[in-house]
Parts: sequence; C-alpha cells; structure tokens
Amino acid sequence: MQSIEEDKAPNKITVLQLISGLGVGGAERVVMELAGRLTHHSCNSFVVALNNDCRLMKQYSNVDFQVISIGMRKNPWAFIKVAAALITIVRREKVSLIHAHMFHALCLASICKITLPRLKLVFTSHNTKGFSWLRRMLIGMTKALRDVDVLFMAGQHCEMNASRTIIIPNGVQVRLAKAANMSGINTRRVLLFVGRLEPLKDPIALIRAFAAMRQKNCELWMAGDGFLRPEVEREVETLGINDRVRLLGIRHDVPQLLERVDCFVMSSRWEGLPMAILEAGAAALPVVAPPVGAIPMLLDDNCGYLVDVPELQSALDAVMDDYADATRRGKRLRNKILNKFSLDQICRAHADLYRSLVSNG
Repeated sequence: MQSIEEDKAPNKITVLQLISGLGVGGAERVVMELAGRLTHHSCNSFVVALNNDCRLMKQYSNVDFQVISIGMRKNPWAFIKVAAALITIVRREKVSLIHAHMFHALCLASICKITLPRLKLVFTSHNTKGFSWLRRMLIGMTKALRDVDVLFMAGQHCEMNASRTIIIPNGVQVRLAKAANMSGINTRRVLLFVGRLEPLKDPIALIRAFAAMRQKNCELWMAGDGFLRPEVEREVETLGINDRVRLLGIRHDVPQLLERVDCFVMSSRWEGLPMAILEAGAAALPVVAPPVGAIPMLLDDNCGYLVDVPELQSALDAVMDDYADATRRGKRLRNKILNKFSLDQICRAHADLYRSLVSNG
C-alpha cells in the first residue's frame, strides 16, 4: 500500500472518505465523485472501502486518488482487525477528517474518533428510512462523536442526527448544452428503469404497471441486477410482455442509455436522494417516480410525475398521451438540477465544510 504523503500539497487538509464497499450504487458514486474533485478545493482525499466489493471501480479505472480496500468480514475478530488497520491508515496519512458514508463506516470511524480525539468526523447516512432498531440505537449512541451530519433535506431522520447538521444534496455533472438525444432512433417509446432488482426497488410492481398500460407502443428497459431477477423474468413471461421488456443487467453506460430513451421510471418503496433521477433529470428526461425519500423535492413544481406505485400505470400512460407536456416537465427538472444539484456545487460545499471544521480545531 503506497502512502499518499508524497502527493500532499502545502496547506491542504487530508480527508478520508470511508464507505462500506464500492459496489454499484448511488452512494458509492457520490463518494468517488467527491474524492476526485476535492483536490480542486484545497483538499487531499482518498477512499477506504471496508469490504472487497469494488465492482464500481470498472467505471473509475483512471482516478488520480488512492482507493484502498481493507477486506472486512462479518465477524467480531475481523471487525477488530479492520479497526486497527484503519487507525494505522489515519495516522500514517495524517488524516484530519473522516467522512463516514453509511452505517458500517460510521461504526469504524467512531472507533477512530475515540482513539484519536482530535480527528474530525462527518457522517452521511445516504438514506431517509429503513434503519433497523439496532442501527438506530447505534447511530444515536455516536451522536456526540460526530462533528457534523450531512443531510439531503430538512427533517431527515431528526432523531438520529448529531447536534450540528448541514444540508448538502447529492449532485451530478450537468452539461451546459444537452447532449443530442437519440431517443428518436427507437420505433417505440422507451421507458428506462435503473436499479437493483431487489424488494426495495419493487421491480415487480413496475412490470405489472407497465403490462397494464393502455398504451402498448412502448418498451421497458431495466438496467440492474439482483436476487429478484428470476422472479422478474417469470412475471414478464406470465404477463406475456417478453417482446416489450428488456433486462439489460448491470450497465456501466447509463449516461448513454439515458440519451436513447424517452422516459425514466422508478418504483422504489423508499429512497434517499437517488442519483439515477438526478442523472435522468440532467438529461432532461421526463421522470415518473413515487413520493419517497427526497424525490418530492426533485419532482414537485411540475418537474415530473410524482405518483404512488399503484398509480404508475396511469402516469406512464399520461407521458405517452402527451409527450410534449412530459418533455416540458423534463426541461424544468433539468433547470432545477442545474441550479441546485450540480456536482461542482456539492463538492464546493463539502470542501468548505471540511476546511471550516479543521481550521476551527
């Protein structure tokens, strides 16, 4: 493992972005994008992943910062070994601040904070609900150790938060001029779903809504994988829509997919602030999604179709019935993301937070 000490510039603080793993997900991408851009804001940053799941690295093969995986296993002895390894890394790299992303990272970062009290600790949960009682209790027990919690929105899991919070939403790269949309190359309108095929994302509900649509001249593309895939395949077969549903598996070219489709759809039971919707919005696509997590903050003001899952079918038909109106909503969403959710803005906000915490001692 090579030290990053030699790459440090004078007056830069060193920030460790700590996360459970680097599997394919929105929080993981936020961490990688943040680490990559902090160097432009007087911060040295590197990433430590607790487990060995680094599938996301296929999308980030040429990063100019350190990414370290320390291979944590789920047993008490492994937990102690990883805690010791993490403390060694923090000391060696002269880390000033740990930003812990999600629950397991918070647990390990809290041990570092207890061992090294001068270390600053920032926490982002990346979710709005879905915490077990045990996790709620443990997160609550670490409140006093955390200097600041980063939230997506006001009112986010208030009972678990540290005494000081700051709202910094997720962000995506937004091109000043929209890339050429290639959706017209398809003979049918195409609806795109991006997410894990797991109960949280409720892909079965989406398939049933799609099958029930009055408009039939459209396709559903589903990018992602998960243990529900066999059930998804059976449902598609049972409903007789094999010729209109494409299961794409895990894709690393989602931005290109967004340019080829006509609408983005989500059917999640709960969410944080989904990067998938931010990216669809940045591409000015009409978005249909349920009012969970921070999604209402994105799609209100007629910036999309905010509907409960039982109403997905009627909302998707509405998109097909009046695509001009759907396009106007997509453009409004893009403007909102450009103004409030750009990657440059959220990186600058994080860098300002880190510097203020470290400079105040």
